[in-house]
Amino acid sequence: MLIAPALAALILSAPTCGPLDLPMAQALAVARSDEVGIKRSEAATAEADKAIAFAIRWLPEFNAQLISGVVPGARLQDPNNSNDITAIASGSNRGLTNPDMFFRVEINALQPLFTWGRLDAAGKAAEAGATARSYLVDDTSNMIRHRVLQLVMGIRLTTRLLGIAGDVENALKDVDARVQKSLKANDGEISPEDRYRIEIFRSQLLQRQADGVRALRVARVGLAATLALEPDQLQLKEEPLPDTLGVKPPDLGQARLDAEMYRPDLKALDYGLKAKEAELHAAKAQMFPQVGLLAQFAGSMAPGRDTITNPYVGDYFNALTIGAALVIRQDLSIWNLITKKNKVESELNTIRRQREGALRGILVEVEQAHADLVAAITKREASAKAVASGRSWFRSATLNFGVGVADARDLIDAYQGYVTAQLGDAQATFDLLVAQSRLAQVTGRMARDPVVNCIMP
Repeated sequence: MLIAPALAALILSAPTCGPLDLPMAQALAVARSDEVGIKRSEAATAEADKAIAFAIRWLPEFNAQLISGVVPGARLQDPNNSNDITAIASGSNRGLTNPDMFFRVEINALQPLFTWGRLDAAGKAAEAGATARSYLVDDTSNMIRHRVLQLVMGIRLTTRLLGIAGDVENALKDVDARVQKSLKANDGEISPEDRYRIEIFRSQLLQRQADGVRALRVARVGLAATLALEPDQLQLKEEPLPDTLGVKPPDLGQARLDAEMYRPDLKALDYGLKAKEAELHAAKAQMFPQVGLLAQFAGSMAPGRDTITNPYVGDYFNALTIGAALVIRQDLSIWNLITKKNKVESELNTIRRQREGALRGILVEVEQAHADLVAAITKREASAKAVASGRSWFRSATLNFGVGVADARDLIDAYQGYVTAQLGDAQATFDLLVAQSRLAQVTGRMARDPVVNCIMP
């Protein structure tokens, strides 16, 4: 009775989650995801099948039957001598003389003793199936982790892009002041063409900002849905994109080995093969005689009939019997058993082919993910070199335009170069992070989630 209040107090004392960093967002998404929840339910069902197989293997099969109805009465000539049935005072099984109620209870128990490994195989199949389901939970969790990384990094990328646009917009305010001053003084330093170029550039910048705001909103809605939250409940830490200049691509051969060893969906297929092999063994064992121990308790009572104790005469409606016997049972539907075995063999061959095809597909995924990561690292290194030049060009052109030694065309070229370099660098960083996470997903080497010690609002 004290567990529920203690649990409630523990929940109430836990802090509210947020603002969330990437690892905590991934952990909460895995914990709250509907897709992972469905896989966990399937895993729980498989665990129940394992418990059922264990019970069938080690516990006898019980069944009880309660029967009631009307039966003719039967009285002995001498009620004190229940062994003598030569003289019957009244009653007959040929009619409904002196009808009265009867009640009968039958309890049977069958304990398998030797089944040629059929029950053991069923237990192994259930255990392998439960393990396969648990690996499918891990596979879906990895997919959710990768999706959350894309969303979180997409939010950080869009925030950075909006910041770049804000820097240029602030610089354009100084340019506007310089243009207005020149036009007012009519000094001829600013031509109408220069003004048009600046306005066109500002229009393009506003369009990019609008696209960034839309992308940010969509990413937040997607992340909130993944976390089973409303968008206004989502709180993320305001963190920049991580520095990825030091990232090096892993060895391709090692990545292929990791995929074969650690991919959860491949492990699930391996255990699915074990489950089907055990099922095939059970199907073969079912064709042999099954040995078991049968026990029965039966008790019936009919008030209108005297009890008979003659060992050679039984009364179904008024008796008490207890017994046990060794049973050998053989299913004679041999053709059906052979057909069932052949069906299981076909299913086993299908899973083997699926496993072979899955391995080839996984190795292709590893090759592609590795190639994407190598390309992303190269692009990131190239974009990093352009950022410094673009920033210097941006500052120099702003100063030169302010003192009148550069025209609007030079200024717009510098601004466009700055924006292009910054956008390319941010996009290259995002692509590298996504490619790195994708390679970790396809090799099954994603980092484990931290412990969730908070509650969602």
